[in-house]
Amino acid sequence: AAALRALPSPPVWPDGDHRARGGMASSKETALRVLYAPIPEEHSSAAASESDEPPPPAPRPGRLPRRFVAVALLVAAVVGTVLAMSGPRGNRALKLPAGAAGRNSLEEKDDATWIQGADFPSQAPKMDIDTEYQVNGGWGTNYDHIPSPEMCAAMCQGVEKCQAYTWVKDAGLPGCPSQCWLKDSVGVKHPKKGLVSGVPPPRKQLAAGVVKSSAGTAGNTLYCFSLMVPGSYEEGLLQWQHDHKAGIFGCDKAAVYSNKAITVAPGIVSEVVNSTLKCSYGGDSQSALNAWIFIAVWQTVIEVGDYKLFSWVVKADPDAVFFPDRLSMLVSQHAGAGYINNCKYGMHGPIEVFSSHAIDTLGQDYKASWDGKAPKQCVSGQHFGQWGEDMFMDQCLHKILKVSPRPLDEKMMCESHCDCPAWYWCNEGPDMVSYHPFKTVEAYKNCMANALGVPAVVGAASLKK
Repeated sequence: AAALRALPSPPVWPDGDHRARGGMASSKETALRVLYAPIPEEHSSAAASESDEPPPPAPRPGRLPRRFVAVALLVAAVVGTVLAMSGPRGNRALKLPAGAAGRNSLEEKDDATWIQGADFPSQAPKMDIDTEYQVNGGWGTNYDHIPSPEMCAAMCQGVEKCQAYTWVKDAGLPGCPSQCWLKDSVGVKHPKKGLVSGVPPPRKQLAAGVVKSSAGTAGNTLYCFSLMVPGSYEEGLLQWQHDHKAGIFGCDKAAVYSNKAITVAPGIVSEVVNSTLKCSYGGDSQSALNAWIFIAVWQTVIEVGDYKLFSWVVKADPDAVFFPDRLSMLVSQHAGAGYINNCKYGMHGPIEVFSSHAIDTLGQDYKASWDGKAPKQCVSGQHFGQWGEDMFMDQCLHKILKVSPRPLDEKMMCESHCDCPAWYWCNEGPDMVSYHPFKTVEAYKNCMANALGVPAVVGAASLKK
């Protein structure tokens, strides 16, 4: 999660005009344009103040930094913001080189506005390349730093109002320069180089009873929890998950942790963590430096002690679309493991799966500290000032406490940072355990429906908000 960066004045769009954003107020708190992440500070998990944030790094060749890909949060986050469209939307046309004959396929791909299906099989209907869908009036909204029209199409599918989209390859933005416009109609098609337009795939519905819970067989029982920021979008996500026994609430035991006692749902009151849940950003990926937050979280998990009654301990982010029944099957393949690594680049935080024994070992290191509030060897034996909680926990267990084995299973999680490029379509097979990130109920439901392969449901009960 990350803090919203709002501009103090309206942005200048590629054709030089100042675009009003759907009747947005002029204050910087309500400006829609987001540079590197869409979630307001007060709604961000492990939020950081603007003054504490370092400038974003230049993107690495071939891979976007985490903060740019955090626009995926947009598949969910600021959805519903309304833009009163007041005329055809102008965008700067790209000048593509003429006469690509004799050039190799890589050069042709770089020169083209977009080649549908070149990176992976496209899941969007046929796109109109070098075409703008111009709409006068109506609903619409736009998002910055969207790296492909494929992702733009998926975002449109995840918003019920959206009937069409236009992707701008180069909108003149810093870093990833691309932009996605969501619209309520196709309007009039106009040729315009550098733009890609289309309609979303048919939306699927989640029928009641489709979401499955953990099997809960001996040796595979799951204790699952999420950390929740009070008053944030995470509350709504967890409430919906509880109502439909989805996410952590499909596990054998579920818990919510926060820095306040909050009734998330009937019978679910958050366990209180001694933390502000705020931190700065940094490191080579400009991610949340939240190791100390989760040092406090794990202290509380260990003190509560409910995890001891179960085989596995699962920490899942509220915005991770998570299937406990699939995880039950996966952990059965890793009997005796200390914990499971979910990414070839090292464990990533959206979903973390540990054996109860691993957390027992961590608890002993907490007891070794003078006040019991931090794992002694893991804190004193590592320089983790520029680490997130996932790297801290991975290195703590693996390098310091020698918890093993640590098998890699990439079916644990699909997200961009771990080379799952089509994460936003949520259909990497019936054994993919989680997809991340989806920050509104609407987008979360859409991802879950795609993952379950649910066809359109007519006349059946569906899972409502």
